[in-house]
Amino acid sequence: MSTFGSFALLIALALAAYNLLAGAVALRLLATGQQAFVSPERLADTARRAGIACFFAVTAAAFALVYSVYTNDFSITYILEHSNRALPGMYKFSAMWSGQEGSLLLWAWLLATYGFVLRLTHKMDVKLYAYAGTILAAVQVFFLSVINFAAPPFALLKGQIPDDGNGLNPLLSADAVSGLRGILRTLLLCVGRADDALPG
Repeated sequence: MSTFGSFALLIALALAAYNLLAGAVALRLLATGQQAFVSPERLADTARRAGIACFFAVTAAAFALVYSVYTNDFSITYILEHSNRALPGMYKFSAMWSGQEGSLLLWAWLLATYGFVLRLTHKMDVKLYAYAGTILAAVQVFFLSVINFAAPPFALLKGQIPDDGNGLNPLLSADAVSGLRGILRTLLLCVGRADDALPG
């Protein structure tokens, strides 16, 4: 799953970069009225479709990380550091955002989800949604660059693979009540931060 997740994140970065560049060029051509060998409307539509495809790529990577947690794939450093075999199912799911790499992937997935909804409803105000989609693509390029090059969640462990992991961040699993509250608080915080990238 590590190779699949890493490849999905690279594809997502390429799609987000195309969305950003093609969207910016299309908006510039529409604003200045210049002619190009591809119509700006068609270029903007391909940028929008790349943004939609980016959502599916990031979703595939997020699924790969969650699947790796549930299957106890301790060959992935992130899983080794933030999960173990005895962790209950609810806490295994929260291991996705227990560490930096997983939190960044969660933010990237939330941004991609917001972008997916934005791009599907683009006919409500085509120009506004084109600007919003391009700005959102810029934020996605940043997050996906960090995930791919600075904090990769699918980095493989060097050396012998241990039988069990270190477990969840203690702040998320102190006891049943505060643990659930910590999980929800962290998740809602990520949802709110990702929402800041949207206009309005």
